[in-house]
Amino acid sequence: MDEQQVKDSFKIYKYDSAQEWSERDAKRGKRNLHLGSSGGLNVGVQVVIKGGETNLHAHPGFDSSWYVLSGRVKFYGAGDTLVADLGKGEGLFIPHGVPYWFESASDETLEILHITSGERGRVNFEPIKAHQERQLQQRRDARHATPEEMAAGHVLESH
Repeated sequence: MDEQQVKDSFKIYKYDSAQEWSERDAKRGKRNLHLGSSGGLNVGVQVVIKGGETNLHAHPGFDSSWYVLSGRVKFYGAGDTLVADLGKGEGLFIPHGVPYWFESASDETLEILHITSGERGRVNFEPIKAHQERQLQQRRDARHATPEEMAAGHVLESH
């Protein structure tokens, strides 16, 4: 390999925590920053403000690793079973197909690195807890969801 081929084999990415939030992200209370991908490997950071969370879901096509950069996070499995309460420098592996959800668990903004391997995809589970349903309704109202989306009753944004 010549020098240029060697350099072209690497992909550099940078996470900028000071990046401004879009109006959509501010309404959701979280944002996803895709840092890069190569083959089936994907790397991103999810930033979640106090009180922000995801719904119970699973990724049938990929394994996940979550690593806390700042803040605290609580991960839950099926039946709202607390799986992990993590702070800065701690992480969690989640095998493909395993249902989970998480919430920001401190006043500090949660910044969490997400590394996945495999095919993208998501399966949401019903019912969504009452407070999650209220947040979902607020997101739908904010983006003027269609009647079909309202009737479907599932999360419209991916994480």
